Amino acid sequence: MGFAFPIVKISGSAAECGVQYGEALKNEIIKNIGFYQKMLKEYAGVEWADAQAMAKRFEAPIAEYCPDAIEEMKGIAEGAGVAYEDILTINCRSEILFAQPDGCSCMGILPEMSDTAHTYLGQTWDWLRHAREHVAVVEFRQRNKPAAMMIVEAGMVGGRGLNSHGIGVCLNAMSVGEGEVGVPLHIMFREILHANNVSNALDRVARVQRAGSGTFSIGSGDGFLASVEFTPYDFDVLMPEGEVLAHTNHYLSPLFKQEDTFKYDLTDTFVRLNRIRRQAKLLYKKSLSQKDMWAIFSDHANFPDSVCSHEDPRDEPYRQLCTVYAIVMDLNAHTIWVSDTNPCHGHRHPIVLK
Repeated sequence: MGFAFPIVKISGSAAECGVQYGEALKNEIIKNIGFYQKMLKEYAGVEWADAQAMAKRFEAPIAEYCPDAIEEMKGIAEGAGVAYEDILTINCRSEILFAQPDGCSCMGILPEMSDTAHTYLGQTWDWLRHAREHVAVVEFRQRNKPAAMMIVEAGMVGGRGLNSHGIGVCLNAMSVGEGEVGVPLHIMFREILHANNVSNALDRVARVQRAGSGTFSIGSGDGFLASVEFTPYDFDVLMPEGEVLAHTNHYLSPLFKQEDTFKYDLTDTFVRLNRIRRQAKLLYKKSLSQKDMWAIFSDHANFPDSVCSHEDPRDEPYRQLCTVYAIVMDLNAHTIWVSDTNPCHGHRHPIVLK
C-alpha cells in the first residue's frame, strides 16, 4: 500500500526554502487555503478578507520572534503563486478560530519504560476528513539550524515533528476563550524544532508573548518528556516520572481554567485521557513499545469519539471529526512512523531524518 502524503526535502536560506516548499506543494497549498476560506465563512462567519486583516495583526510579533518565518512565508507564496497574505492567514488559523476543538490525543514513553531504552512521543490528529488532501511531510535543512522533519498542513511553517538533536513536538488544541496580539502557535511549533535540548525548547514557549492557548508535548532523545500548557498570560510544565506522558484537550495544571464552551464541545477529551492512561497501565509489564503506542492510538472504546476517532454523522458538518493521521516518533533513531488515515487501518510509513 502506498503512502498518501507527499514527502518534500528542501534546503537553503529561509527564503530559498520557502520557494522550494511552495513550488513542490503548490496544489496542496491551494487546497489548504480553499479549505480554510470555506471553513471560516461557513463555520465561523468570517470572510477571507477579514481573516487576512486579523492575521496581519500577528505579523510584527512573528517578525520579532522569528524573522525567518516571515521570509519563508513570502517564499512559499512566491513558489506556490498565491498571495503572501493567504500564507500568513493559514499560519494564524488557530488564533483566528480561537483553537476550534480538534480532538488530538498525545502520548509519550520515557526511556526507562520503553523496550528499546529510547524516548517515544506521538499523537493522533483529529480534524476534518478533507484535511487529508493538504497534509504533507516536509524535511527542512536550513542554514545555521538543526535539520527538521514535520508533518504539516501545506503552506504552514510549523507542525508536529522532530529535529536532528532528537527534539520532538506534538500539540493539543486548547482554549481559555481569549487571545492577544502575539506569536501564533504554528510559529512556536517551528521554533521548538530549532532547539538543541528540552530547556531551550521550553524557552521558545516561555519567553514570548503568546497569541493563544494550547499544549505542546515536547520530548528529547536524552530522556525527557514534558507537556507545556500555555495561555497568552501564563504557562505550566508537566513532566512525567515513572508513568507515560498522556494529554488530550483539557488543562491538567491547576493554574488554568478551561473555557466552558470548549469543554462542553469536546467532552470526549476526558474519556480519551482516561483510556490512554488505563491502557498504558494494562500493557505495561516490563516495558512499553512502539507497537503498544499504536495499539492505544487504534483503540475504539467510546466509539466513534474514541482515541482512534471516526466521523459521527449525527454531528454538525464542521464537528464531524476523525483521526486524519497518527504519528509515533523514536527521538533517538530520528524516525517518524505516520499513518495517513485512521491508525486502526494498520498502515504506518517510516520516515527517517538522516
